[in-house]
Amino acid sequence: MPALTLRWELLSLISWACFAYAAFNVTLPGTAPDSNATVVYSTFLGISFELSYINDYFGNTTDEIPQPMLNYIAALKARSSAQPVKLRIGGNSMDSATYTQTQQAMIEFTGPGNSNDAAVAFGPVLFDVMQNISASVGGARYLIGLGLRDPNSTDLPLLAGDAYKTLGDSLDAYLLGNEPDLYAAHGNKPPNYGINDYIGDYYVAFENLENTSGGNVLSLNNIAGPTICCSWVRSHVGAQFRMVNDFADHLKYLTVQHYPQNNCFGSYQYQLNYYLAHSNAVTLAQWQAPALQQLAATPPASRKPLVMSEWNSASCGGIPGISDTFGATLWTADYALQLASVGYSNAFLHTRELGVSYNLFDYPAGANDTWTTNPPFYALLAVAEALEGTNGSVVVDLNVQNSMADPNASVAGYAVYDGSAARRASSRSRTGISPCGTGGALGAGVGDGVFSVPCTGGCSIQVPGPGLALVFIDPPPATNSSGNGTSGGNSGGGSNDSTWSLSLRLCVSALTVLLSC
Repeated sequence: MPALTLRWELLSLISWACFAYAAFNVTLPGTAPDSNATVVYSTFLGISFELSYINDYFGNTTDEIPQPMLNYIAALKARSSAQPVKLRIGGNSMDSATYTQTQQAMIEFTGPGNSNDAAVAFGPVLFDVMQNISASVGGARYLIGLGLRDPNSTDLPLLAGDAYKTLGDSLDAYLLGNEPDLYAAHGNKPPNYGINDYIGDYYVAFENLENTSGGNVLSLNNIAGPTICCSWVRSHVGAQFRMVNDFADHLKYLTVQHYPQNNCFGSYQYQLNYYLAHSNAVTLAQWQAPALQQLAATPPASRKPLVMSEWNSASCGGIPGISDTFGATLWTADYALQLASVGYSNAFLHTRELGVSYNLFDYPAGANDTWTTNPPFYALLAVAEALEGTNGSVVVDLNVQNSMADPNASVAGYAVYDGSAARRASSRSRTGISPCGTGGALGAGVGDGVFSVPCTGGCSIQVPGPGLALVFIDPPPATNSSGNGTSGGNSGGGSNDSTWSLSLRLCVSALTVLLSC
């Protein structure tokens, strides 16, 4: 029996062409992923906030948390399959920040710095606000950065202890260090600073985390690292797995950060067409290929989850005319699902100060302004809905039209399976499917639709181009049917020689109504 004997299966079809009339077939795999596959949840795609501007998003006190910010997080929570939303507070500014236990203001700028590494000091009010947000939305879990530029800093145990005392179970993990492979290049460490020095700093920090204001927080076993991004590329695997060997008892996540390109110096390599080729997302997700292969060879029960703790369309704030388009929205959804398909357990989309082109949303610039929802935010909603399910999900790239290798392919497609290995193999009934648009339709107001399509012997699915469709496949109640797949297309379909009757529910997200094709 093929993959359609699942609790439910979902097809995510992404089309980049403005007018894609040609039909193409989408055939589901004949077998479900094996039990070794990485299971992800609807909270797979989280939000990463740069510390230095956190009060602009979260407010300065528990009484000043902006309602729009709560609404954004609540929209993700509504699609979370009852799990806490994942949020990260960190970045370069967290790595260089001063934590002052007696500071009354939540956060203050302490020096000129620069927009990519602002000098700030913050106090425990931040943790009060974070906990209040978690309570207000029905549950959020935080990854919090701990600076490693000086592992002997007294800030380290104070910050870690106070965060734990206030957040408790809302604290997911401590991200110890931020992009240490750039420490030397940025002047934070000597020029010859390398992986062995970094591992040594970890040992020092671990010792200090055994005695904090919140007790022995090292015993929580929720450290995340190495959070490397760039210069140690060929050594990443060694760094990660030496960490696993040296710090296995205390390491919760393996973390990396990576952008497809940077705009740090006013120039960049790729134009928008780079983001519209699915094959580029496939290649980019293989940046950690040796580590992914080694993780895949590790039994799930003992495998450390791999997390992309910060990413977006281009580092240093993105690229105007690329990062702020709905083309980037489709790329974000595509790349997120690609990361899920190759073995990542979570990924955090970064947002920064007002006006940065890759921001998910922008807070008001003045008293008479309003919050602005930017294109990348819609990708979070689409991915969350695609991955909804109480058992989690396993994501498979369908390689539609050879799109994994062909840069000229105009579509991409993923199958999303039930996360339970037993249910993937045998279950015929579906449970826990939330209708597309739960908690507010994707891209509400721009022409989304939810409708059913009978699908016996194959069927046709129209996907707006450029656009995105989530196709929920509802198996019939019968238990004695057989079949070998289904097909779909932009304006036509393929065939299916089975007699298995299906009903397809589609959420066609016409986000690209706002695009000029």
